[in-house]
Amino acid sequence: MKKLKYIFFALIFVGLWSCEDDDANIDILPSETIATNAIINTPEETEFTVIETTENVTGNEDETATAFTWSAAKGSYGGLIVYTLQLDLKGNNFRNAAYLPLSEQKTSDIKQEVTFGDLNLTVNQVNTNRVTDGAANPIDFSIPNDYEVRVISASNVSGNLKYSESITVSIKAYEEIIVIEPELFVVGSVQGYYGAANWTPTEAIQMRYIGDGTTKVFEAYVKASSSDILKFISNQADWANVVGNYGDDGTNSGILINSGESKNISFESNGLYYIQVDIDNLTYKTVKMQWGIIGNATAGGWSDETPMTYDIASNTWKITANLDAGELKFRSKNTGAEIYANDWAFNCGPDLFAYDIPNSPNFQMGAGSATITITIDLDGAVTTTGV
Repeated sequence: MKKLKYIFFALIFVGLWSCEDDDANIDILPSETIATNAIINTPEETEFTVIETTENVTGNEDETATAFTWSAAKGSYGGLIVYTLQLDLKGNNFRNAAYLPLSEQKTSDIKQEVTFGDLNLTVNQVNTNRVTDGAANPIDFSIPNDYEVRVISASNVSGNLKYSESITVSIKAYEEIIVIEPELFVVGSVQGYYGAANWTPTEAIQMRYIGDGTTKVFEAYVKASSSDILKFISNQADWANVVGNYGDDGTNSGILINSGESKNISFESNGLYYIQVDIDNLTYKTVKMQWGIIGNATAGGWSDETPMTYDIASNTWKITANLDAGELKFRSKNTGAEIYANDWAFNCGPDLFAYDIPNSPNFQMGAGSATITITIDLDGAVTTTGV
């Protein structure tokens, strides 16, 4: 009987020791909750006026407005707690709240400094949220308004969170008019040249917007072979959610139609193509670019381009030439003439863009033989060597 008792107690001891060892390895933080909530403090200054920077006025957007502080929250297992601030119009129960700062900067500190610019951006976002929500009364930016601010405490692991009681501040903000540029993308077999999967609309290539804010005109500098084809779409999404399916109308005359029945746009030969699309008028142009060097450092002076040679594999134009001491630029006369009836519409100096920059300087060159290259990216940004 004594022997059985010894075995029984030994089993209990082993079981207890085993459980204790296992418990030390159990990760309890994923179930952590906020046990003690944070309490936000009212700052010394509670009235703020944001001054807008204009041509004649130096604003205060970059100046620190205040620092919000709060007591530390505590998690049920002592894990890391992170905090964010929220702001909304007083009495709105944070229905249209926005983060402060707007970038939703989580912090493990119990203090958050904000600038007048931060306050203005957040107030404008609250107004946007109200308009989107169908509120009958958007924010009146001509007067100061009362806003509530609260701190959100969250377990960094479990995500469990609690909201503090709010404090009230007064902010006189100004309305920021945000102009959202329209977008257009290239989808097709040329995507592979730029690190994307061909005919994958979620990875479509964005074109450069060149409209005036009211028009929908776009451009791109695309390398293509004679076997490549493409279309234009208005958003990056899967095919089921793509907006706009712009292709040729079948006449190959530069006319677009927005339809799944539209035809692919093709290219006659290998080259770098300038593509311009006018969605308002449903037209497009493609020009096979010919680049050269021009200037008093070159054989043709400022009258004639000396042509460069294009390598499609590297998407690079190259020339080796004997130069005089002087100046030069890169130019694509044929593109400028066809698109804008302006030989100089596409030229490049040290500003390193393929389109005309007013008063752009020239490259300064010494006398002698030089090997010069120019590479043009999708948006017209330029990389050069030898100048």
